[in-house]
Amino acid sequence: MSSGLLVSEGGRSVRLGGALVSSLVVAAALAVAVQPARAADVTVGLGAALAPDYEGSDDYTAAPNWLLNVTDLYDPNTYVRIGGPELRSNFVPHPQLRAGLWGKYVPERDDVDNDRVDDLDNTDLSVLVGATVGWDLFPQPGLTLAPTLDAGFDVANGNGYLISPRLSYFNALPESKFSVGAELFTTYADDDYMQEYFGIGRRASARSGLDTYDADEGFKDFGFGVTTTYSFTDHWSTTLAAQYKRMLGDAEDSPIVSDEGNENQFLAAFTVNYKF
Repeated sequence: MSSGLLVSEGGRSVRLGGALVSSLVVAAALAVAVQPARAADVTVGLGAALAPDYEGSDDYTAAPNWLLNVTDLYDPNTYVRIGGPELRSNFVPHPQLRAGLWGKYVPERDDVDNDRVDDLDNTDLSVLVGATVGWDLFPQPGLTLAPTLDAGFDVANGNGYLISPRLSYFNALPESKFSVGAELFTTYADDDYMQEYFGIGRRASARSGLDTYDADEGFKDFGFGVTTTYSFTDHWSTTLAAQYKRMLGDAEDSPIVSDEGNENQFLAAFTVNYKF
């Protein structure tokens, strides 16, 4: 199973995040309940993240970060994991095939530190729901190298869809108290998503002084992330995560990034975890 990055995308992700997390917790509980005869392993974590206050910003803000990881649902390879704003899962009891539900919460952009960007229209939040499918090249316990494709459509406000290929690595390092993970990723966004988060209309341009801008579909970013977890005991551990993301295409060229923000995006997070 991939470690996943425990990082919130945007410090404003706390807003309405509680409702999303509650919904996903219910989903995880239902996934466990379908096989009551088997005891799943449950880990919860809470911490903090430092992230841009909107995607493409050069201003950073702190926000809560969380983890819910339910493994061994009805097979050692099945799991549901919520790390920050993202849901990942595998419901296929197979040594290499991975397939399940994928979800991601993208916060609205409002009340940001940059005055000109703040003068733009507020964006709507997105709740992306879809599927994930992958193939584990190392079918052995505690070691994963999995090319994976995540895809989802916004069911909250119709802000289009995202498709994200990624390559995830995880090593439990069984002879030590550490485990490590790494991930390469890129994200493709359609016209609706790009225009919502990176476009600028005429009235917004007049209010902010930024040029009008039409953002078209295409790859909006690529990046990599790393995580490490240290287990103090059989129950307590802490996880550190860091991520670099480079904005691409029409996202990079948008005035909210090229003029008022930065195409280089950095995120960092930690959680303190308890395994039941």
